[in-house]
Amino acid sequence: MKSRVRGLTFRPDGRAVIQWEDGNYRQRQETIPSAGKDGRPLTQKGIEAEAQRRLHEYRERARRERQGIDAASTEWLRRPFSDLIDWWWDVHGKTLKSVAVPIALNKHLRPDLGHLPLRELTTVVFRRWLADKEAAGLAPKTRNHLRWYALNVFELAREQGGPWAGRPNPVADVPRAKVVATPKKILEPAEWSAVLAQVQEEWRGPVALGLYAGLRAGEVFGLRKEDVDLRADIIMVARSWDAPRTKDGKSLPVPVAPGLKPFLVEAMKSPGPFVFPQADGSMQPRDLRLGKMLRAAIREAGVVDGYEHRCRAWRCGWRERHQTADLPEACPRCGKAALWARPLPRHVTFHGTRHSFGTAVVRSAGLAVAQKLLRHSDPRLTANTYTHLDDRDARAAVAAVQAAVDAASTAPALHDPETETAKPPEPALSRAVPRASESGRQDLNLRPLGPEPSALPG
Repeated sequence: MKSRVRGLTFRPDGRAVIQWEDGNYRQRQETIPSAGKDGRPLTQKGIEAEAQRRLHEYRERARRERQGIDAASTEWLRRPFSDLIDWWWDVHGKTLKSVAVPIALNKHLRPDLGHLPLRELTTVVFRRWLADKEAAGLAPKTRNHLRWYALNVFELAREQGGPWAGRPNPVADVPRAKVVATPKKILEPAEWSAVLAQVQEEWRGPVALGLYAGLRAGEVFGLRKEDVDLRADIIMVARSWDAPRTKDGKSLPVPVAPGLKPFLVEAMKSPGPFVFPQADGSMQPRDLRLGKMLRAAIREAGVVDGYEHRCRAWRCGWRERHQTADLPEACPRCGKAALWARPLPRHVTFHGTRHSFGTAVVRSAGLAVAQKLLRHSDPRLTANTYTHLDDRDARAAVAAVQAAVDAASTAPALHDPETETAKPPEPALSRAVPRASESGRQDLNLRPLGPEPSALPG
């Protein structure tokens, strides 16, 4: 039997089935009863009329749910949180390039909360979950990242047509953890050459690009040879890893510093389209970590934050941190002369090279130039995150102010009474006594006097 209603199908077993999409874009089916309310069998025309009425009602309800006019159906309330995470991943999560996203989902969110029905996920549940993470030793910044992932899952699901449309976000009222800012470790410009000399030859170019141009890791290893113009000394930063855009979505030129150019000239001889590829010319892997290699080079260059004095005597274990490598004659604990000083290299990450570049530009050219070279939209990001001024900068500023004061005190006075010549006294001003017929304030009236009475005609 052929149906004249879109969405109605007559099955071979005689059932009339309607099909539509609910507010969550899921396919739903329902069988139309073969008898009416009075118990009499329905004709084909009666079945089609009932099917049309129901389809119109269900489609209108789905439209209102997608537009957020009505709350979504309660079906998602019974489903586990892991289903909502899967939905978020298919819609948005898989487009994110950060490798930390799947780690956070599979290591924290799914094992801890994935089995809970969505109706049980309240603000209190998320607060308790983050409190447990704090008790387990997770850092405040990591807990804030987990909070953001959960917040983003519900926030995207609350959009029009989402499975959580029309419902509040249970994570929105969970407070962020307070993060105590720690000073970022950077390399001073005077230390760049010594550190680069100790870096392995394979990674010397990428480290130099971070120090002299402030590029991120994805921009360094996603850089193609077509983006480098050595004649104009310009690098067009437009990619990050294999993505056709950078982290901030901008495509801007960066000048090539004279100290960087030799590394780029050598790197342009590599095989393949990338400037810093693997041996076969392909792009470096995304999970590449260069922190240990960089800190080893920093240690070899003698850029250390101090020394750890250790005792090598058996079962002694004494150790202390000092600013110098000068060792005592014997171990304070066991009394044996078995001490050695372990250098502690400055803990600079690969991204720290970008911070080093930004701080050097702020010191030499100012905040506005640093913001342009780092390609930031907000100068507050440049000033608060990428500018690491210390007490030496404060002392230099105070010394500059003092120098200005000293220069002003030794300069000749603007009005020296000894060099000024005597001026003749100014003549005294005489003022005629006004007549009685004149106004006593005539001297303040700038208008001309009227004619004398004797001068009038007649």
